[in-house]
Amino acid sequence: MSFLSKYVNIWHWFLVIMTIIIFIASASQQLTTFSIGSPVFVGLWIIKVVVASLALLVPLAIGARQRPFQHNGWNVACLWIIGFLSLICSRFASQPVTVRLVGTLKSPELYVVQNVFIAWFMSTLLWLLHDQLQTILHHWSVKQRGPVIIAILGLLCFCRWLFHYDLFGFSGATSGTWFLFLFSLGDLLVNWQPKRHWRLSSIQLSLLCLVMWVASILASWLKMNVIQYDPHNDFTQNIHYLYAIPPYQPILLLTVLITFIWWNRVVIQKIDQQRLIRLILLLNLLAIPRTINSFLLPEWSWPTALIIGTISFLVIACLPKIIQLFGRDFHLSNKKNAWLDRSRRLIAYWPVLVTWILLWGITAFSFYFLWDDHKWTMVQWMITKRAPIIIVNVWIVFGLVTILMAICNRWWLSSGIVIISYLGWLVASILKIQTRDEPILPSDLSATTAPKELLGMVNPLVLMIAIIAIIIVLLAFIYLERHAHSFYMLPWSRIIVAVLACLYLGSFTLANHSQSLTFRYLQSINDTPYFYSQLRGARMNGTILQFANNVDVTAMKKPAGYSRSRMEKLEKKYQHEALQINHQRRHENVNSQDLVFVLSESYADPRLLPNLKITGGNPTRYYDQLAKHTTSGLMLSSGYGGGTANMEYQSLTGFSIANFSPTMPTPYSQLVPYQRHPFSINQLFNSSVGIHPFSANLYSRKTVFRKFGFQRFYHLDGGDHLTYTRHINKSPRISDDSAYKETTLHLKDTHGRFIQLSTMQNHMPYKPEYYQHVNYHVSAPWIKDPEEADTIAAYAEGLHYTDEALRSWIQQLDQLKQPVTVVWYGDHLPGIYSGLLMGRHGVKMHETNYFIYQNAAAKKADAGAAIMPHRIVSPNEFPALAFNVMNVKVSPYLALLTKEASDLPAMSLPTNGTARNNSAHQGGMTFVNERGKAVKLTKQQRQLLHDYQLVQYDLTAGHHYLQRASFLTKIAK
Repeated sequence: MSFLSKYVNIWHWFLVIMTIIIFIASASQQLTTFSIGSPVFVGLWIIKVVVASLALLVPLAIGARQRPFQHNGWNVACLWIIGFLSLICSRFASQPVTVRLVGTLKSPELYVVQNVFIAWFMSTLLWLLHDQLQTILHHWSVKQRGPVIIAILGLLCFCRWLFHYDLFGFSGATSGTWFLFLFSLGDLLVNWQPKRHWRLSSIQLSLLCLVMWVASILASWLKMNVIQYDPHNDFTQNIHYLYAIPPYQPILLLTVLITFIWWNRVVIQKIDQQRLIRLILLLNLLAIPRTINSFLLPEWSWPTALIIGTISFLVIACLPKIIQLFGRDFHLSNKKNAWLDRSRRLIAYWPVLVTWILLWGITAFSFYFLWDDHKWTMVQWMITKRAPIIIVNVWIVFGLVTILMAICNRWWLSSGIVIISYLGWLVASILKIQTRDEPILPSDLSATTAPKELLGMVNPLVLMIAIIAIIIVLLAFIYLERHAHSFYMLPWSRIIVAVLACLYLGSFTLANHSQSLTFRYLQSINDTPYFYSQLRGARMNGTILQFANNVDVTAMKKPAGYSRSRMEKLEKKYQHEALQINHQRRHENVNSQDLVFVLSESYADPRLLPNLKITGGNPTRYYDQLAKHTTSGLMLSSGYGGGTANMEYQSLTGFSIANFSPTMPTPYSQLVPYQRHPFSINQLFNSSVGIHPFSANLYSRKTVFRKFGFQRFYHLDGGDHLTYTRHINKSPRISDDSAYKETTLHLKDTHGRFIQLSTMQNHMPYKPEYYQHVNYHVSAPWIKDPEEADTIAAYAEGLHYTDEALRSWIQQLDQLKQPVTVVWYGDHLPGIYSGLLMGRHGVKMHETNYFIYQNAAAKKADAGAAIMPHRIVSPNEFPALAFNVMNVKVSPYLALLTKEASDLPAMSLPTNGTARNNSAHQGGMTFVNERGKAVKLTKQQRQLLHDYQLVQYDLTAGHHYLQRASFLTKIAK
């Protein structure tokens, strides 16, 4: 064995290199790139299994060391800091993974080893307690503890193999007892002397090791290779090779133990502290492949891989030496008096704990005032189910306390000032909610420049009580500062605390950046900003966190070349374009015509989805007939299962949601309320009416429609009352038939009116019990759950009722004497198709139906209009398409929209599932051609898109150089 002992360092570095190789291979998905059985796949799989044994090897090696460790506290503290940073990177800073040729995995591990962080943490804990644990173990001789440990090992393997039963509660290698067992095994192996007839020769032991490793590699492959088959989809693809290997396999444990015996205790004793630190660092490396996959995907890059590998090797090689070097003079006394002294120092900071508890109590109790009903129940629910949300609110306020403490070095005074300010904030938030149904937002801070007007809006009695309360609380904290225990901070510690607090608070400026650490952390604690309903966001997240959610909002990234002169050139360019278009148009304005935009909630023919069949009839029979004789096709939605307001916004303004910043997913609530003069197509008409048979509080619709200039808005929250409100059977939604009758009511005896109707009949949920009888049955290979099939069938029944209502409404429109044009579209698919992979069928899952219909009077008035056939459109194209059908001349802005609709493919947010409704997303665009295929733009199309983005930026987030009638509404002549 002297040969192995001589070259132990080579074996150690060989293991380091193999770990780095599999780290890079996992991040770049090499195991799904090469076919099973190919030399590269086999080699990588062997490396993966060998490296996975680290989760067993490290605890065994720690237990096998028979000498005390030096600098325990320092080493473990450093490893814990490094491990904590790795955990943060793995959980919050890693990139989402798209699996090649398969689709999007919801949460691929890509860790190499399952529960690797538990292995890291328990290994460092075993190191810290190594001496004490071995002292306890050595109370019993090897002859006493050996049979017990071997019996546990035998029963473990027996029960796992025969019954798949965890007899000892090792919880799949996640419990402390499992790692204590490994520690005990390692200690036993170096002290156990087997009887002569049990001893194997070196050759026999080597062959046994080889056989066991081959068996472990095959067993791990079989365990991961879970084949699923059904007659429709054939075999499933092997995406599981990206998942982590479970270390809790008896055969892998036996393989590592036999290898340990073969390795010889002399070699084991030469694994010093630096090597053990390096092995623990390798465990950290196995946990973070996702942090680098964006550098290696979607295309493999050898130079990038070599750079990452070199950096990883240098870090793994040098870090243990650095830790040991700085730990030489580190001494952590274990004497009783030393621990008592440390305890007294910690107890001296009890005012910090008192302040934190006070802030927690105020925050938790504040939810009582945010809810209208079930107040105490909601407080209880927040405390028990959303405790992390409360804690984030507390830490934000606590950060302000620490900053003030760093400035004035008076804890009670700092706490008092911040607590008083926090109470004032909560009172102001509640008052604003009572008057405007929304909490304080960053945009409200501008009101602080006019304090006199602001205070004039508050009830004098409330103001007087608040002043008295402030004085009392402030006096109480001044008293505590003078008479109660306090503490002071040294200058350097004040600087550190202030910097850390500022960094923490400043991190919320990235709260909506999908790649940021803050965003991922907030997502992990279920912080949903609810941009479409700020009041709901405050109730679910607290007023402080909801405010922070709205800090990181940028309307739109400034396009290259934006300037006054550039916008003036664009105005002239599209003035000329408008003149060319207007030569072919008949009508000077829309004063003699009516236009209706109908957003049909969740309307999308299910038969458009792959392999889905409906029996029991055709739920959209009339729509299919109508579409054959009108301008019709498919609309590319930017949402799935939601995002109604975004489709409404795009159709009314002509702006594309895909052009906006990912931090502004809901323009209705995040942009329009704060614009001075937002543009909408209704401003081109003599009068305009909004109809929405539902609550108008969501998406700030009341404010939006007022800003857009609608004279009337009919909804269920006061204001203008709906005349028709009938429901279908037990459905909770107002029927489409009622919505259409309401629309017809406001079309009679009008000229030049615009109506925006957003229906609600087919809004979720879709329950069969809503209808007396569901006539349809659905089937598809990807529908595995009967409940999903029933839901889709109930949805189809709703489409049937829409179809009947549409037939009746079209007949009513044909009887009207004035010209009426209808742009009718579904806003998004319902979120009921869980069996379909968004990564594979993204475009299909974002296609809805649309048509543009004209009654008899409109067809007569608009005869001769040029035809713009569009099979697939975007909602932002509807203004241009409508004016084309109506044969109406256009302004320069509408000329731009007409050019965009004619020359650009349909555009949307990414359809692969990375864009989420009403939430910050990764951004990006998808362009879909007439054949329903994602395409790239030509050079000319990119220039047109850039013009479009410049105009959209100017009118929404820029200097508003084009915010004038000559560009937006005035017909070019």
